[in-house]
Amino acid sequence: MTRKSSGVDVQHAIPIVIGLACGIYAFSLAVPRLVTQLTGVEGSFRAEHCTWELDSEGEAQGECEGSFTASDGSFTIRPIESEGVFHSRPQEPVTRLVGGPSADKAVPPDLATSLVPMGLGLTAFAFPAWALTAATRDAAERRRRRRAWPAAADLPPNFGPVRIPPAGSGTETSAGPSATVGAEPPVGSTPSTPSTSSTPSTSSTSSTPKHHS
Repeated sequence: MTRKSSGVDVQHAIPIVIGLACGIYAFSLAVPRLVTQLTGVEGSFRAEHCTWELDSEGEAQGECEGSFTASDGSFTIRPIESEGVFHSRPQEPVTRLVGGPSADKAVPPDLATSLVPMGLGLTAFAFPAWALTAATRDAAERRRRRRAWPAAADLPPNFGPVRIPPAGSGTETSAGPSATVGAEPPVGSTPSTPSTSSTPSTSSTSSTPKHHS
C-alpha cells in the first residue's frame, strides 16, 4: 500500500510564516523573562509614574515606571519599568526581580507570566513544524520514486493503481516453466525449438502364404 501525499502545497506558505513569526515573538518575550525569574536578583519596586488605558472589557490597566532596590541593598535602579500591568496604582512596594544593576526592566516573580507565552509559542510552532516535516517527507518520497522508476517521478504517490517497487528490489521476471505460451523470450536468449522425440514406428507384418500339399 503506497503512502498518500500529505497535501502540503505553496498556498500553505503564509500560515507557516505566520506561525513561525508568532512562535518566535512569544519566545523572545518569555525566555529572557524566565531566565530573570530563575537567576535574577530579588528586590522591591516602587511605582512613581503610571500610564493608564482601557482594556477590551473597559477596565483600566496601566504600566508603571519607578525605582528598584535590591533586597540586600547592594544597588538601586532608577528609572526602571515594571513588566506586567496594574489595575490600580500600587501604594506599597511590590516584589520584582532584575537581571543585574544594569537592567532596564523589573519582572514579576510569577512563573506563569513566562510559561503561558511559551506554551502559546509552542502551539504556534505546531503547524509549521508539521508542514515542514511533511514537505520534507514528500520530497524524499519523490527522490525514492525517481530512483526506483524514473518514468513515475512526476506522478503523485497515490496515482491510480500504479504500485512502485521499493528501491533495490528486483522487478524483472524470468521465463520459467510457467511462462506463458507465445511470450517473447528475454533479450540475449535463444528461443527453444520444440523437439519431437516420438517417431511413429511402423511395424511391418510379413505374411507368408501357406502352400497346401
